[in-house]
Amino acid sequence: MTAVLALDGVGRVYDSPAGPVTALDGVSFEVAAGDLVAIIGPSGSGKSTLLNTLGLLDRPTAGRYLLNGEDTAGLPEAARTRLRAQHIGFVFQAFHLVGHKTAVANVTLPLMYNRRPRRERREQAEQALIRVGLEHRLRALPHTMSGGEKQRVAIARATVHEPLLLLCDEPTGNLDTDTSATVMELLGDLARGGLAVVVVTHDLAVAEAADRVLRVRDGRLTEVGAGRAGND
Repeated sequence: MTAVLALDGVGRVYDSPAGPVTALDGVSFEVAAGDLVAIIGPSGSGKSTLLNTLGLLDRPTAGRYLLNGEDTAGLPEAARTRLRAQHIGFVFQAFHLVGHKTAVANVTLPLMYNRRPRRERREQAEQALIRVGLEHRLRALPHTMSGGEKQRVAIARATVHEPLLLLCDEPTGNLDTDTSATVMELLGDLARGGLAVVVVTHDLAVAEAADRVLRVRDGRLTEVGAGRAGND
């Protein structure tokens, strides 16, 4: 499969009053279209910095980050913003839904600036909700939804523009065990449909659902494998 993202020797060093702090140290890996990859590691290990780097929210201080074959490290901020808007979707632990808007209206939000007709945007949002199994909740407001339904709306919103890469930061953190399994099954379905999916999690049951498990420790990355990975 085609590599959607490729990191080659990526490092990130921050300045601090106590001196330089190395958050990432020589990180190299690829994620292809169709991959579901979990990233695990203890607090402070560099997971957040890695996720922010993948999402073009932070720049590496060493190495290369290729997104869809384009080296992003030296791009001006406007070009990075364009790539992020076109190719990346984000899902968070907190659902970040707009409370007074229906499910379909929430999912339409990323399409507001693509200059397509309103009816076309709405149809696209409805299709995204159907893909996540919420065809019966198109007009539901967030306060009437379960946690799992809210996260599925968030996933529909993150994928409505058909990105290449979906980045998920603790997407099951607010969900019970059964609902977490359902969300991971959905992410697996999206990966099998050709999306590259990266999930940062502390939950081993979530990691076990991935095709590959990567561990971050002290800014360094190792591949654990898949299944019963083990964590700190």
